[in-house]
Amino acid sequence: MFKWMVWTLPVAIVFIAVVLLIIGMTIWGHYRPPKVHKGFLRITTDRGDRVYIAYISFAFFMIAWISLVEGMLYTGTGVGVALAAIILKWG
Repeated sequence: MFKWMVWTLPVAIVFIAVVLLIIGMTIWGHYRPPKVHKGFLRITTDRGDRVYIAYISFAFFMIAWISLVEGMLYTGTGVGVALAAIILKWG
């Protein structure tokens, strides 16, 4: 059934992390409903919107980093996580 996908440990970790993130956000939203605010992104967002924007921004940043920078993958990951954290906090 899953032979079309190359299931390596890093790929499995990413998929499990996404599922846990969705479950955690659902439970968190049930107990503390999200507040809508307007940050530096200039759009009104709640925490779910910012998580999605941060996740997509991290993915696009990593694609650009891998295609433009030779090596230094951990540095790019650190910068991408910092970018996502900024979007989550002040976006």
